[in-house]
Amino acid sequence: MKGFFMKKGKKVSITYYISCRFIGIIVIMYIIIIFFITYFSNQTILRDIRHQIRQESRYDFLNIDIKNEKLIIGKNFIFKENHIQKIILDDSGKQLYGSYPIKDLENYPINNKKKFRQVKTSDGYYYIFDRRIIKSDLVTKKRTLFTLRSVGKKSDFTSEYQALKYVAYVFICFLTLVAIVLIRIVSFKFTIPMKEIKSIADKIGTAADLTKRIDYAAPFKELDSMICANNRMIDRIEDLFNQQKQFTSDVAHELRTPTSVILAECQYLKKYGRTIDDYKEALDAIERQSSATNEIINQLLQLSRLDQGRIKTNFEYANFKLLIESICESDPLCEQKKITIHQNLENISIYMNVGLMSIAIKNLVNNSLKYSPDYSPVELRLWKTGEKIFFEIEDYGCGMNEEVQKHIYDRFYRADKSRNTEGFGLGLSLVHKIIELHKGTIRVQSELGVGSIFTLSLPSDKSPQQLN
Repeated sequence: MKGFFMKKGKKVSITYYISCRFIGIIVIMYIIIIFFITYFSNQTILRDIRHQIRQESRYDFLNIDIKNEKLIIGKNFIFKENHIQKIILDDSGKQLYGSYPIKDLENYPINNKKKFRQVKTSDGYYYIFDRRIIKSDLVTKKRTLFTLRSVGKKSDFTSEYQALKYVAYVFICFLTLVAIVLIRIVSFKFTIPMKEIKSIADKIGTAADLTKRIDYAAPFKELDSMICANNRMIDRIEDLFNQQKQFTSDVAHELRTPTSVILAECQYLKKYGRTIDDYKEALDAIERQSSATNEIINQLLQLSRLDQGRIKTNFEYANFKLLIESICESDPLCEQKKITIHQNLENISIYMNVGLMSIAIKNLVNNSLKYSPDYSPVELRLWKTGEKIFFEIEDYGCGMNEEVQKHIYDRFYRADKSRNTEGFGLGLSLVHKIIELHKGTIRVQSELGVGSIFTLSLPSDKSPQQLN
């Protein structure tokens, strides 16, 4: 039992681990089985003894007669047989014939309900059974009531059954030993395929080839599931590795465009720049591309800090409704595209990092305005249900298919593969991270050609300590 409750963090072999726990379970089962054997065998013994005592006295009345008010005991009447002693009592309980094994039993009154009793005496436990008998006098025909009492010592009866219990105990011990040996053998065989799997996994790790997978026909369903899980994990690692390569490529692509424009403008000025207007036009282009580059860098820095937990989470109790309204008022796309924003916002305040939440709401609003056609409405809703607040933004723009919805939180992912739309594909990734930081969730419902609904769910009663 030493290994059944092992210390946390202690490393042991699976064979040892499984063996210890199964042995512990077997010991517990052994104790339970002994308890049931003891209980049910005692009940069986008691039932058999009760039946035996009753049967012994069932026909004794045939050997008893009354003549001239005098009790006559027949020759076939046996006062002591098979550990049972019989005593004949009158109606008041006075002893007429027979004798008690010990005097203590003389003090017990007659039981008129024919109940089987177990009584404790100075000599141990005894069973008593009283059978009431009514006989007619052979001469006077007068009916007389008397009692035939049967008495037996408990130890005399159980001694024969006790051996059966001990045999059962020994047999259980033998089965336990056999089970322990079998458990050791099975646990050892169980580890053989696991060692094979480890060997294959080591080869994959040594070769650093993420295209390889563990290919082993395990004899156990659980091990087969573990192999599948490991292969899925390698798939995920390979996918992350490919995403990292794609991420590097996307960053290079996004930064190359503004950098190329800046270089081209500089070369143009050197070669063709003559007037102040030429320089102003080139500087405006350089400024725009520098701002775009700076925006990419800032968003990447924000994401990196969120990933690494390096952003100071200064949570404060602020009005969420006012934050949304201020962002909607300052977005230039609303005026440019003549979009009407319908607001149905409850007056709700929560603990939040105002700066980060502003970035998240601004990205969502800007995203909806960007993909909405001119003169179309955008609907904002804010409400509270239980311990949650919900912010929903619905547009009637181009919408997204299911494949696009799977990747909208991936960095640099854009549904428009031609990159004709403004933005860098970082906004929704940033929103997702900020909402996670606030212990909330974001989900999207969208239909291609119909529009999209983004829904934020945030805790309404979290303190700054709980959010940090």
